[in-house]
Amino acid sequence: MTALQDFQLDDVSNGEFSFCNVSQVITASECVFRDMHKELNLGDFTRIRQSHFNKRTVPKEKLAEWLETVCHILDSFSIPLLKNAMSNMDSIKKRVDDLQEEKINDQKEIIQLKDKIIEKKSDELNEVASTVKTEMKSFSTIVKNCPATLTKKTIEAAVKSACDKDDRSKNIIIYGIEESSDEVLRDKVENVLQEINEKPVVRDCVRVGFQRSGDHRPRPVKFSLSNSDHVAQVLRSANRLHTKEGYKSVYICPDRTVQERRSYKILLDQLKEKRNSEPNRTHYIRNNRIVSSDMNSSLSG
Repeated sequence: MTALQDFQLDDVSNGEFSFCNVSQVITASECVFRDMHKELNLGDFTRIRQSHFNKRTVPKEKLAEWLETVCHILDSFSIPLLKNAMSNMDSIKKRVDDLQEEKINDQKEIIQLKDKIIEKKSDELNEVASTVKTEMKSFSTIVKNCPATLTKKTIEAAVKSACDKDDRSKNIIIYGIEESSDEVLRDKVENVLQEINEKPVVRDCVRVGFQRSGDHRPRPVKFSLSNSDHVAQVLRSANRLHTKEGYKSVYICPDRTVQERRSYKILLDQLKEKRNSEPNRTHYIRNNRIVSSDMNSSLSG
């Protein structure tokens, strides 16, 4: 096989092929065709026909060599390569079918999960609706059966107060933060909280009330946290602020209703009187009442 004397094909007798083998077969075929075009004196892109081989200028030995080479490429490489490709195609098709089936099963599971979520949400909504309906009935029954002194307006005010208290449970008020026209309230609030080693996510910072002419006192700052537990944690740490330099006139308080502020103001007045009348004792507010104790017991505790 003189046409292939400058080209070597890998042994593929084991039936395993790679892209390298495909490239070798293509190169070997091109090698044979170049030899034919050269011997037949044809252009590189001329299609070889039977009439070209009938020329007397082509010796039989050359024709036999080409035939042997082409048969060798076909029999030993091209045909096995095609069979191997067919086998791989079957394997690939099976894998694709398996993946398609897996995809369908996954989609079914997703649909089932979505149905379960919708069903759970529906149950939760029904439960809420049932609770609201029951509570509304209870409220209606209470209003109908309540004594004359407990009017409907009184009950409605109590309900409104409870809702208002729940809305305020995520809020905090800070008094004494200096006010300026170009201030960034969130930064000021976060700086105060950092002084007591608290770093919650601060939202909705606003000044409360109107700035009156001639009044240079800073307005309180109201802000919200993600939940009431974070609010409780900040309020527990609020006393640390009075030990910090520059923050002795800054106070952290819960967001109280008008009635709660009035009640707390009364408690503060009573606390002041207690401290004046009993200076040898320690007085403070705890759970909305004044607590007093001896200084010695307070220090020992």
